[in-house]
Amino acid sequence: MAEEMTQEQARIEPSSGVRAVAREELSKRRIWVPLIRVAVIGGFLGLWEAASTWWMEPFLISSPSRIVNSMIQGFQSGDLMHNTWVTFQEIAIGFPVGAICGIALGFSFGRSKNLAEIFEPIIIALNGIPRTALAPLFIVWLGIGLWSKVGVVFLLTFFLNFFNTYAGMRQMDQEYVDLARLMGAGRWKLTFRVILPAIAPYMFTGIRTSIPFSVIGAIVGEFVAATEGLGFFIRMSAGLFRTADVFVGIIVLMFMVIAMDKIAEMIERKALRWQARTDHVTIQG
Repeated sequence: MAEEMTQEQARIEPSSGVRAVAREELSKRRIWVPLIRVAVIGGFLGLWEAASTWWMEPFLISSPSRIVNSMIQGFQSGDLMHNTWVTFQEIAIGFPVGAICGIALGFSFGRSKNLAEIFEPIIIALNGIPRTALAPLFIVWLGIGLWSKVGVVFLLTFFLNFFNTYAGMRQMDQEYVDLARLMGAGRWKLTFRVILPAIAPYMFTGIRTSIPFSVIGAIVGEFVAATEGLGFFIRMSAGLFRTADVFVGIIVLMFMVIAMDKIAEMIERKALRWQARTDHVTIQG
């Protein structure tokens, strides 16, 4: 009996030791990764400030201090907040509609072979059209207001979500569907319990990939013709040679993309909590 207990302890102790080492490495990683990130960003900003002070004209590259002052003034005047809100509205309408339509059509193509064979070449041909070439047409059709930019955002979002969802449907193992049918799963249960969970990683890849493209679509539309929005703000600032304001608009767009991606990541983690996650792959040899 004592010998068996000793063997059991020998099996448990190494595993607990491995877990302790892993926890220690994780705690260290949580400290040094943000420190390195802050050091890199701080070093870049410091070099930028020094370059604009001693080596290059601030008129050309501005400086972090000037950009911060310009951002504060923009928010205080309300001009920057108004333009940000306009661009956010365009994305808030066009992005979810484009994502939902792209996912729905990709799912339909994956379920219907006839539908895919008929319309897949047409979708591929439409996807080959440059979006910037379509932006002026949307301006002509829908005017220079909100809806022309929504149309451009919709297009850029739709195709990415469609192709990712369709790829997920084509990669799905037919055996899962056949097994679920043998177990008595109906059409709706098969869709929501088998198919959608199987293609969910592809769907979220499409959603997260299309987030920056939705912002690009809104800005492209505002560059072509607009009287408000961050694209208009950047174009007007560049025309007046206000370099700091141009960087302010770019930074606001960057933070908008980061915020949207973080929200999508949180939803993805909750929706795919059943799936084993791998943060990185280690290749030995």
